[in-house]
Amino acid sequence: MFQPDEASFSREDPGPVLLVDDNATNRKVGLILLERLGLQCEMATNGKEAVAEVSQRKFSVILMDCHMPEMDGFEATVAIRKLEELSGHYTPIIAVTALAMGGDRERCIAAGMDDYISKPIDKDLLRIKLNHWMRTDVVFKSLKLARKLRSHSELTLLEPAPIQIDELEEFYGHEALAEIFSVFYGNTEDMLGRIAFYLKERNSRAVAGLAHEVKASSASLGAKQVARYCLYLEQAVGQQDWVEADETFAMLQKSFAYLKHFVDPILNTEEPALEH
Repeated sequence: MFQPDEASFSREDPGPVLLVDDNATNRKVGLILLERLGLQCEMATNGKEAVAEVSQRKFSVILMDCHMPEMDGFEATVAIRKLEELSGHYTPIIAVTALAMGGDRERCIAAGMDDYISKPIDKDLLRIKLNHWMRTDVVFKSLKLARKLRSHSELTLLEPAPIQIDELEEFYGHEALAEIFSVFYGNTEDMLGRIAFYLKERNSRAVAGLAHEVKASSASLGAKQVARYCLYLEQAVGQQDWVEADETFAMLQKSFAYLKHFVDPILNTEEPALEH
């Protein structure tokens, strides 16, 4: 039987750590790491479960996976911070993500998270971060800062623009750009449907080929986040990592839907967004 690693957590009876991750393997790894640090751990498999857990009991720290289906870590954090406004309690939230997406760190802070750690989790770095965020004085300062920020503005998600639509409109013109996106939407929706089918068939070659096509068309329009998820999907199926592939495809679909939500109101106006 192993002995817990030496640590210096300073809050008396701080409560368990809440580990939020939809991947069973990641949860098991996290549980073992926390046990070796001598900490108790409770687990949630998605953002909705995490919010429900926080509404019922207190935790010392929350390790929050960022990219999850249903409710991701950003959305869950916003919901938790709203609950804590009513209770007066404050729980440090450390973001955990395998996808080093541009803007993730900014979104973490904007959503109300306190810190950030990448997968695979480094045990020594995790111990350092937990030692810091379980200190009573640090939690108190974070609570005061959160209240100050909320007094000036509502707590909202920071959603970075998925595309530089103004630059595209200036180059192509409003009407031509609307036609381009009409073709892009149709082709991409068709290919995403085919990817979903081939993922169920576990046909890595077909999925990789389609993901590559979507990546190319997305990149040509500057839709970098969609293109990046396509790259991650190619890599996942190339390694036969079907759990990661399914999760990445869910995020690809969500990113494409957000792209449409962002672009459509601009293209559906009669007048162009930019005056020439």
